[in-house]
Amino acid sequence: MTIANEDRTVDWNPFDPSALADPYEAFKDARSRCPVPYSDQLGGFWSLLRHDDIAAACKDHTTFSSEPQFSVPALDIGFPWLPIQVDPPRHEAYRAVLRPYLTRTRMSELMPAMRELAREILHGFAGRESIDAATEFAHVYAARTLCLALDLPADHWKTFRQWAYDITHASSTNDMALFASVVQQVFAYVDAEAAARTEAPGDDLMSSLLATEIDGRPPTIAELRGYYLLLITAGHDTSANTLGSVVFHLAQHPDHRARLRSAPELVPLAVEEIVRFYPPLVALGRQVAADTERFGCPMKRGDQVALVWASATRDEAHFADADEFVIDRRPNAHIGFGHGVHHCVGADLARVQLRVAMEELLAAFPEFHISGPIVRTVWPTNGYRSLPITFGPGPSGPVAS
Repeated sequence: MTIANEDRTVDWNPFDPSALADPYEAFKDARSRCPVPYSDQLGGFWSLLRHDDIAAACKDHTTFSSEPQFSVPALDIGFPWLPIQVDPPRHEAYRAVLRPYLTRTRMSELMPAMRELAREILHGFAGRESIDAATEFAHVYAARTLCLALDLPADHWKTFRQWAYDITHASSTNDMALFASVVQQVFAYVDAEAAARTEAPGDDLMSSLLATEIDGRPPTIAELRGYYLLLITAGHDTSANTLGSVVFHLAQHPDHRARLRSAPELVPLAVEEIVRFYPPLVALGRQVAADTERFGCPMKRGDQVALVWASATRDEAHFADADEFVIDRRPNAHIGFGHGVHHCVGADLARVQLRVAMEELLAAFPEFHISGPIVRTVWPTNGYRSLPITFGPGPSGPVAS
């Protein structure tokens, strides 16, 4: 790779039709020939593709900072998305505010209620031959369980789902007008909730946030907006993406369905392998805070850098049989939930959501298969807009992922 002045050689385009058709093969090819490729898309950005490079970058916030941006393209709202857009040492104070809501113990306590939600949704499909497992199951279950876990108004889940959908679409298409519109809707919602809960506190997320302190002071309205924007959009989207991958994978692998039904103790291991094999995000971003060099590529202060999780989780240098789905893989030190201080604060919530949904889906519908065209999301998310399935045995042979 050569760089002359500010002109950079373009090494790859993640939106090229061939890369979109088989992104994992595109990542594998790039890892082997150019582990830090440059793309001129989305304003120009570098990509880290190897597991160890990404893990190192996640622990080096003085070089790769989340504060200017945490995504490619940058999703600027004028103040941080919290807690993801704050570097250490300030990051811990913001993360600590959410921790009580998302502990492993609390998720275990909520598991029966999540199970009832899954059963209610799945029961609604009784008597039907086919559903869209993305729009009717994955997105619905993700939104409703998010409201349950965060004590958000249960009847607002449709609004939150639409905001998540629109922000993801805006990010993948670089539609900043759509992004700005959704952001303003979220801000108006947060401002109204803050005013209402200041007058009449209740048992809900906003009341708890208003009652907490950050470095000895109450949160500002900007901080409240930053929390909500991340929680009700990204928090929904990642879970919906991975649950879609659960359905996608199991629909193609009757042997895995049968094994999990006969050995349900393997479900938690299968959840980890789903997150490794089909991470919910293709990539998140950083900005270069100080000039550096990686594999002969001089990165300048202010450059955008994508941490490509979907490449790292299938890095053959880190995982044996990286391109095989091993249902009981041990160990499984993937970074599908991120790494370092920005490891997903909602990872335990996601694990419970996925475990319960997988168990209840297999109990309600032992046989199902993909039965129509799939519509996938693209950079930076890794999920499904449409995933039609039909209940009952299907034709043999996998559908392209």
